[in-house]
Amino acid sequence: MTPDFYRFLITGIALSLLVLAFFLWRFGLARTLVFIVVAGIFPATMDFISSFMVSNYEYPGQSQLWVFTYIFFGWMAVCGTCLLVAEGILARNTEDVLTAPHLRWQVPLVSAIIAVLLDLFIDPIAVAAGYWVWFAPANLYYEIPLLNFVGWFVLMFLSPLAWIEISRRLAWSAGRMVMASLAFLPILFVASILMSLALNGVIYAIGLE
Repeated sequence: MTPDFYRFLITGIALSLLVLAFFLWRFGLARTLVFIVVAGIFPATMDFISSFMVSNYEYPGQSQLWVFTYIFFGWMAVCGTCLLVAEGILARNTEDVLTAPHLRWQVPLVSAIIAVLLDLFIDPIAVAAGYWVWFAPANLYYEIPLLNFVGWFVLMFLSPLAWIEISRRLAWSAGRMVMASLAFLPILFVASILMSLALNGVIYAIGLE
């Protein structure tokens, strides 16, 4: 099977635009812009570092521009769908993700779990089809390193968490929300690195990769 990277990219962008359109309709422009920052720019930057600076994996033959474009739109599609599914599972009839106090942490946690479960199916198929190649060592799951699933969990926990924390500020102006999301980026970068190091450290300590 020869991977069709053009169709792969277009499909990812199309799904992401559907998610953004739904967010725009339901949550408004300001919260959609916040989502683009914390669920697009943040995870795409961390994933881009993993691909090109740390060299954990690569999309064979694809440019840095193609990779960043795909993962930017791809992470928003994944984060948005997992967040909405998590809300649907956890929220009662009169609740929503931005007003119910108990959903503040529960939705990000369940979003991350759903994302990891999703990737358990996606990654082996994508690797077998040649869409990406892993270089990091692995000894447990289809030669896919566990650090990949740690990365999915961390990014898909922190992105919804940041979006909810900012979007819950109902009195904030649109400009203040967007500026807050940009100010959150360094915090998210540091938090993702520390969480990943801690979780991967536990995994390596018990002899898994």
